Amino acid sequence: MIDKIRPSRVEIDLRALRHNIALVRKWAGEGSKLMAVVKANAYGHGAVKISEAAAQEEIDFLGVALLEEACELQDAGIKTPIVILYPEENERSAEAVRRGFHVTISDIRQYEAVARMVEGRSVNFFIKVESGMNRYGMPEDEINDILQLREKIPNSQVLGITTNLAEPSKDNSPLARKQVESFLRTMGTLQRHSQNGLYYSLESSGTLWKNRGAEGTLVRVGHLLYGLVPGTTDSGDLEPVMSVKSRLAEIHHVKPEEGVGYGFSFIARRESIIGTVPMGYADGYPWSLSNKGHVLIRGRRAPVVGRVCMDAFMVDITDIAETNEGDEVVVLGKMGKEKIDAHELGRLAGSFSYEILSRWSRRLPRIYL
Repeated sequence: MIDKIRPSRVEIDLRALRHNIALVRKWAGEGSKLMAVVKANAYGHGAVKISEAAAQEEIDFLGVALLEEACELQDAGIKTPIVILYPEENERSAEAVRRGFHVTISDIRQYEAVARMVEGRSVNFFIKVESGMNRYGMPEDEINDILQLREKIPNSQVLGITTNLAEPSKDNSPLARKQVESFLRTMGTLQRHSQNGLYYSLESSGTLWKNRGAEGTLVRVGHLLYGLVPGTTDSGDLEPVMSVKSRLAEIHHVKPEEGVGYGFSFIARRESIIGTVPMGYADGYPWSLSNKGHVLIRGRRAPVVGRVCMDAFMVDITDIAETNEGDEVVVLGKMGKEKIDAHELGRLAGSFSYEILSRWSRRLPRIYL
């Protein structure tokens, strides 16, 4: 066991997470159920710790993408129902059923195959419906067929129906309206042929932020829980859960016309002071932020200079007085009156906030506050 952790780390504010869960629950309204989406290591926040905190706040479901992600939570002793959000190969879905997870089905043949593989066990599943995004999902005209087939297979239970909206925060485009209309038709079919208590889920962070209500549906929330709103820097009363920090490892005095980093993509035009941050693209800091990004040091912005390396990148601290080796560096988060959020990093990197949050490597230690 190493006593002293890396100076580069991810800090996770669990108090902010609980605050955001309370806000989301208020917006969703009475009668709605909440699913905390914790796939991709909880968007980089650490799936086990985030799930434990969400369970303490009595979240109804946890959503993951893969069987391995579900097993990680189960092995950690988490008892909240876990839903694998996407259809998996038949053998993997069967294993998920054996382990007690809720699976997602988008094909009648898959349903039949999984039911045969786990004969004698209850298959609790969500139906993923294709409503217009053309990624995952069963065509709406097959819903009746799977409901009839379900009646012939004992111990099967449809928990609910889900879809994904291509533009969750918008409803003014013809394609967006068509998606919602398709899903509502499928809901009507299920309501006619099923008992009460099914979960209907097209709501996500984007739609909940826009509508401030879920009308009794199952809301899948990821971004809002982590303190960000999809597609906008306006986060209202939400609080960011993640900060990424490091410390200055070395300071170099650079003369005019000297270069910095691989390929000398930065050439000093004046007497410059360059600081080395011991974090690189292998840690999740985007290579595309070479000569573009900023960090915060002593409450001020310092530009990234030169190419981002695998394990380090350099910043220009010439205009920041009294900077020393060991000074804290905020890569993502707040320092004084300045802030760098995932939306900013995503925009500069030619990406977006989801990728920025989820790409931080597991080799960066997570510190839970």
